Amino acid sequence: MATISSLNGSFAVVTGRTGGVLAAVDRVRSIPLFYGLHQGSLVVSDRAERVRARAGDDSQSPETSLEFLLTGYVTGPETLFQNVKQIQAGEALSFVTKPKPKLNRRRYFEWRHRDPWPADNDALIERLHAVHHNVARRLVVSLEGRQAVVPLSGGYDSRLIAVMLKEEGYDNVLCYTYGLPDNWEARISKEVAHYLGFRWEFVPYSGAKWREWGATSALKRYCATAGNLTAVPHVQDWPALFTLQQQKAIAVDGVLIPGLSGDFIAGSHIPHWFAKRASITRDQLLRTIFDSHYSLWDWPPAKARLTEDLTRRIDAIGGPLRDGSPADAADQLEFWDMNERQAKFICNSVRVYDFFGHDWRLPLFDLELLDFWSHVPVDMRVGRSLYIEYAGRYQNLPVPTPNRDRGKLAGALIYLVNNYGLHRLAKAAQYRLRRAQWKRVYECCADPPLAWFTLIDRELFRRTYTGKQTLYAYLARLGAQGLLRQITDTDSPVNFS
Repeated sequence: MATISSLNGSFAVVTGRTGGVLAAVDRVRSIPLFYGLHQGSLVVSDRAERVRARAGDDSQSPETSLEFLLTGYVTGPETLFQNVKQIQAGEALSFVTKPKPKLNRRRYFEWRHRDPWPADNDALIERLHAVHHNVARRLVVSLEGRQAVVPLSGGYDSRLIAVMLKEEGYDNVLCYTYGLPDNWEARISKEVAHYLGFRWEFVPYSGAKWREWGATSALKRYCATAGNLTAVPHVQDWPALFTLQQQKAIAVDGVLIPGLSGDFIAGSHIPHWFAKRASITRDQLLRTIFDSHYSLWDWPPAKARLTEDLTRRIDAIGGPLRDGSPADAADQLEFWDMNERQAKFICNSVRVYDFFGHDWRLPLFDLELLDFWSHVPVDMRVGRSLYIEYAGRYQNLPVPTPNRDRGKLAGALIYLVNNYGLHRLAKAAQYRLRRAQWKRVYECCADPPLAWFTLIDRELFRRTYTGKQTLYAYLARLGAQGLLRQITDTDSPVNFS
C-alpha cells in the first residue's frame, strides 16, 4: 500500500500474489478498473462489459439506473449492474482465497482539506508558481519530445497548460478548439496560441455535421463503450479528434493534455454563499449536491422516497453529511465531488483519447499540486480568488481575460446570483427562455456553442426539452433505459429516440 500511495500521475495496477490479487486505481480513477465474482474467483478488467459477461448479469439495477438518469454516472463502488463493481478513486482492493475467499477495499487517498497555511497571498502565489514549474518539468520529461496536443479553450485551465509548456521551452505543441464558427472560446483560444507561438487548429461544428458524425459506426461504437456501465460517454471532443486525425494534424504519437480539473482543485465548485454564512447545515449541503449534480432531468413525482434513497447513497461516500462551518462544509462537498463527478464523468473524458489511440496526461491532478491546494484556506479558494490573482501576475498575456464572454450587465447579474444564493431562481428563468426558443436551440445550440442537439430525434427533443438539458442528459436517458450499450446493434444513425 505504501508503494501505491507514493505513485504520482495516472495509473491502474493489477498484480497477482500467492493466494490472491491486489488492484488499485489512481487518485482520480483516470484508468478505471471493474471487478466481480465468478464461481468464487475474482474477475478484474478495465472493461466493465467483460466483467458483466463473466458474472452473467443481464438486468440493470433500478436504483443505480435512476441515479444515472439524474447525474449521468453511478456513485460509490456500484455500476448499472448489481454484480459489476468499480474500484473508486484513490482506492485499492485486495482479494484472498484462503482460508476462505475474502474481498477488502481500502482508501489510500482522500481529497480532503489539510491544515491551512497562513493566508499570505504573495507567499502562496510564489509557492504555487514553484509548484507549477515542478509539474511542468515532470510533464515535459514524460513527453519525451512527442507532440503535445492541448485542447485550448477560452478558460484558465488549458491556458495554464499552454503557458507551462512555453515556459519550459517546449515547442512541439498543437493547440486546437472546436464548436460553432467564431464562438468566443475559439476567438480567445486562437489569440492565446498565436501569442505563445503555437500552431492552432479549429474544427467547426454544426447541426448538419453532427448528423453526419452520428451516422458513423465509429461514434456509435464509442458511445456504447466509453462509459463502462458507469458514466455517460464524453462526446463533445469526439468530432474534433475524429477530424484532426483524418487531417493528419495530430502526430501518431501525439499526447493529449487537457486542463482537467484546474478550476475544481482551485475552488470553483465551492458555492460563493458558503463564505457568507456562519455555518452550513446538513440539509443545505444535501440541497447543494442535489441541485448541482442530480439535475439532468426533473425528479419523478415520488420525491420523498427518492430523496431518502439518494441521501443514503450520498452519505455512503464519505460518511453521513453533517452541520459545520463553511470550511467543513466545503471539505465535505469537495470530497464528494472529487470522488464522483470529477472521477466518474470529468476524468472519464480521456476515453476519447484512448479511442483514437493516443496517450494523454493530466498534469493538473499532479500530487504536488493537489497537496498545495489542500492547504490553501477556503476563503482564498471561493471563486478561485487566489488562482485568479496568480493568473493576473503570471499569465498576464496581451490577450482577452479567460471566460470574459459577457458584458458588464451580465457580469453584475452573475455576481448577484453567485453571492446571494439565487442560482435556483436564475436557472429557472434561463430554462424558460431556452424552452421558448427550442427550435433555434435544436438546430444551432450556442450555449455551449456545440450545435449538438441534432443527434437527438427532433420530436423527442420537442416533447422533452425543458431548457435545462444538454446532450449528456439524453445520453443518461439512454443509459438508464439500458439502450446505450446496445447502440452499435442498430444500423441507423444515433438519434436518441
